[in-house]
Amino acid sequence: MFKKIKNEKLTIPGIILLLVLLAYGLLTPRMGFYWDDWPFAWLLRFFGPTEFIAAFRPFRPFLGPIFTITTAIFGGDPFTWQLVGLAIRFLLSLELWYVLRLVWPSQKRNLMWVVLLFTVYPGYQQQWVSLTHINQEIIPLTWLIASFGLTAFAIRNERHRKGLTILAIVLQAMGLFSTEYFFGLEILRFFFLLAIFSEILTTRKDVLQKAVYSWFPYFCVWILNAVWTYAYHHSTAYNSYNINILSSSAFSPLAIGNEILTTISLSGFVSWLNTFNIVSALDGTLTQILSLTILLVSASAIFMFMRFFLDETTDQYLLKEDSWGKWAISIGLAVIFAGRLPSWAAGLPLKLEFDYDRFFLSIMFGASLFIVGLATFILNDGKRKIFILSLLIGLSTAYQFSVANTFRRDTSNQQDIFWQMAWRMPALKKGTVLLTYELPLKYVSDLQITAPLNWMYASTITDRQLPYLLLYIKSRFNSTTLPSLQPNVPIQLQYRTVEFNGSTSDSVVIYKDADGCLRVLDSVYANAETVPGASYFLLNAIPLSKPNLIQGKAPQPILNKKLFGSEPAHGWCYFYEKAELARQQSDWEGVVKLYDQTKKAKLSASVPVENLPFIEALAITGQTDLALQLTDRTLKIQKELCPAIYSLWDRVLKNLSTRTLNASDINERIRQNGCKP
Repeated sequence: MFKKIKNEKLTIPGIILLLVLLAYGLLTPRMGFYWDDWPFAWLLRFFGPTEFIAAFRPFRPFLGPIFTITTAIFGGDPFTWQLVGLAIRFLLSLELWYVLRLVWPSQKRNLMWVVLLFTVYPGYQQQWVSLTHINQEIIPLTWLIASFGLTAFAIRNERHRKGLTILAIVLQAMGLFSTEYFFGLEILRFFFLLAIFSEILTTRKDVLQKAVYSWFPYFCVWILNAVWTYAYHHSTAYNSYNINILSSSAFSPLAIGNEILTTISLSGFVSWLNTFNIVSALDGTLTQILSLTILLVSASAIFMFMRFFLDETTDQYLLKEDSWGKWAISIGLAVIFAGRLPSWAAGLPLKLEFDYDRFFLSIMFGASLFIVGLATFILNDGKRKIFILSLLIGLSTAYQFSVANTFRRDTSNQQDIFWQMAWRMPALKKGTVLLTYELPLKYVSDLQITAPLNWMYASTITDRQLPYLLLYIKSRFNSTTLPSLQPNVPIQLQYRTVEFNGSTSDSVVIYKDADGCLRVLDSVYANAETVPGASYFLLNAIPLSKPNLIQGKAPQPILNKKLFGSEPAHGWCYFYEKAELARQQSDWEGVVKLYDQTKKAKLSASVPVENLPFIEALAITGQTDLALQLTDRTLKIQKELCPAIYSLWDRVLKNLSTRTLNASDINERIRQNGCKP
């Protein structure tokens, strides 16, 4: 058995693959598109792969060809991109292993720890935003790491040094010019050269001179990249973040000190400590049980693997005073700050939360090297180190799985909202803006949701004009896109290669809380009284809402199952959406029929406000007793709806002026539920 374990050509890829699958792959079939995946997939579907050339020209002009090639090969299926994401994450770790072995051939155990921690680094939590990050960051990172490997190989093999150096420079340029994420990591090549030459040469002066000489051609490319990046970002062609670091207060001693402490704390310690959250509160949920199982499996596998890794003579000639731990700590810290440099220059914060955690992608190697160096320096080699690092890897693997589950839930929530849109709004007049304060979605925002919104309601695109737009008032109010919430205010948005031109007077205001169904708000039936406690900005938008922009008699849109999932079973929200649509068309009999179907199916409202259209329909169609009973049940749960209930019954009494219905009796019934007149 141990002989097989010692066969590193099989076991090292195997153990890396195990971690990748446990951390990122178990929920793959249930993942979808997130964040910029949606607009990128939409551009691909309606304009083709070459559209990315123009789409990225104002941001990162050398990224467009990468997207063009990969999307031409893999298409726009979210499941395919999740599989590609797993494959390239596995290859990235394997590539790093081979490169590090070229640099420090005597440090197999320690380098294996670095690679395993790098594989499941918990600070970076966007593995599943696959279409975006594979192309935008991970492919350039693989090129840069491959360039490091070729440099190391060229130093150790004189025979093909010139050709290998040229190829390394080409890969360096491809990795640096395509994205600014990894600009700072070029310093890592210099550290690698120092490490290699320190094994060959005896004096520090010779080591430094040789390293500087060998690094010089790469340094020239690095400087060229810096000049080009600065010039491009200050040119009229650039249209993204405003970079003003050279004239900002970021260079003050206090600001720099704070940034150093924050970066070290978050990347070197807090990111690892956060993994203990999965065992901090035992609640017995299925997700937690699965996470704990993954923790035990991965930690045990790593412990056994490292305990019997290679042979007993591995690294035995290294003395206790071996300086590798200090090297690793020093280089790790330097690379952490080097990885942070681009996002700091752009004035973007480093946070362990979506979507800022993407900046940890350029930091995670430095953080992994730092923690292994720290463990080596404090614990030396031995069972304690193996146990602690195995536990940390197990915790990180389980933690990534728990994060994956939040992405799975977000896909489910996305699909749920899109299907409710389809039920409630079969079609929309072109030029319609959907306004909402915010939707209960974590990994997608308003401009990203605009892509599937147009995918649903516009099966063809004939020009560069977006037919529909969704805006979060929370994010866009008082901006150039949404200057105010007054009528007849133009709404204009340029997004990549398409644009939207509309008006606040062509708006439909929607609302959805985490527990309820999607609602279309308006000034009569679903006004401010029906959303107690809602944001001031949402309430101000309600008068703009025009439900007549919804074409109720149109057929329901056909949703792509790969993107939106299969149509869910018709539960409460289906009948509620259809009832809202029927009420919009004054089809009160239709609303009552839908209510009867909910009773037969033994369904009830998700939140009390969803009873309102049924109360009104029952009352208008003469079923007053049932309407009052439903009123009682609604107010018993949520007293805040008292004003909405009074308004509802006032409308009913006006509509039933020819019938005998005592207003004072109705109001008394409402007061008995604790409502004040």
